[in-house]
Amino acid sequence: MKKTAVFRQYAEKRYVSLGTGEYSMKVRFKKATWRAVGGIFASFVLIVSFQNCGKAGFDSDLDSTLDAGLTDAELSAKYGSTTGAKVSAIPFAFDAGFDTITYNSCADTHLRNNPAFFSIKAGAYSTGGIKLTNEFFDYADTNFNPVYPATELTENQYKEYLADSPANNGAVATMAIRVKNSLTDVYTATNKLTLWTDVIPLVAPLTDSLVMDSFAQKNTTANYFPFSPESRVMEAQMNFNSSESLANEYRSTFMTAAILSLTFMPNNGELYEVRSPAATTPVKTAYGKGYSLVFTPAPVSGAAVNNPNNILSSISEYDLQSANGSVKSWNCGRRYAVIRTQDASSLCPAQSYSDISGNATYRSELAVMRRHLRADQWDVNVALKCVVPKGGVSCYKEESINGAPVTEYDLTKECFRENGSYSTTVPNSRCMHWVTVCTRD
Repeated sequence: MKKTAVFRQYAEKRYVSLGTGEYSMKVRFKKATWRAVGGIFASFVLIVSFQNCGKAGFDSDLDSTLDAGLTDAELSAKYGSTTGAKVSAIPFAFDAGFDTITYNSCADTHLRNNPAFFSIKAGAYSTGGIKLTNEFFDYADTNFNPVYPATELTENQYKEYLADSPANNGAVATMAIRVKNSLTDVYTATNKLTLWTDVIPLVAPLTDSLVMDSFAQKNTTANYFPFSPESRVMEAQMNFNSSESLANEYRSTFMTAAILSLTFMPNNGELYEVRSPAATTPVKTAYGKGYSLVFTPAPVSGAAVNNPNNILSSISEYDLQSANGSVKSWNCGRRYAVIRTQDASSLCPAQSYSDISGNATYRSELAVMRRHLRADQWDVNVALKCVVPKGGVSCYKEESINGAPVTEYDLTKECFRENGSYSTTVPNSRCMHWVTVCTRD
């Protein structure tokens, strides 16, 4: 009996069938089916976790702050007609970017809803974060006067002008998976685009005074927000790991049609909309960043030809205002094998404190790995480049077939995977999974 996995695409005023090219002028969904072997049903589900944040609180804040800012009449009443017009003309001021993106290829039905087994996690911890553009500061310094006796605009003035400007009021940075050439087309898990599942808010509304405290100075990029009413860090994660077939199709979609996006939600708009410098359809430009992901098999000499492409091998980051060329280089050299707990003693033993503390390179590497692999959820061996899940949950389907090892750790030998092809007989041991951590240089 054949079962199918469902992948849906949400579009602004149309939908495109991934297989047929049909169109509609209504907001609709179109299904494309993916086969799952063995009669196992695998539904396309994106389960998103947002750290350090209460959903109800953020939603309530969105409801109260996502307005259009002050009207022209209100700006004129507050600042006078001349200055009010200048506040109204303030350009979009926010620039944001991730510096770490991790891909975990573990995929099976028992991993759904397990926070340790995210599929993609992105965040800002070093070079990434949120800042105000030089264009904003130049505009403000040119068009507004300091409060006497000061000779320069104060931080509070920058914050006030920013919060009052229609282009910036209530801006919320969000992460989503969008179509490359039509940024209001969002890949979604259900028949309704959902906040926190398909479009993930980051930090808090950026014109909140407590949030602006972290970046309202020139040449300042913030990735920690100690006074934020929602999240103190800028990170989010997605899960699409209910089956290996589903994860593989998702990787293929990233390499053909989709990008991981960091954009900004518009005032009083739909969830799929983005703040854009141009009012054109389809929406091909937006304020924010796009991340094109490329997946390949593990690069090993003599590797078996059927090894899955479950390594995140490269990331190209683009400024979505132009999308012409990569704006930042990324390093995806951190490739860690996922080892079963039962095999850890011989293949991935825990490193001792003395081993780590006495080696500066190990300490630095572990700090990067711990951005997304929590110590209570994963053991990490930076010397052997491997990880072991904790908590009694395995990355692998724990079943031995004909007495063979559960997992094939030798990449030169063929391994079993859903919908795989093989040179001779079907292997009994499953293919190895990987955690790939990519960082922005």
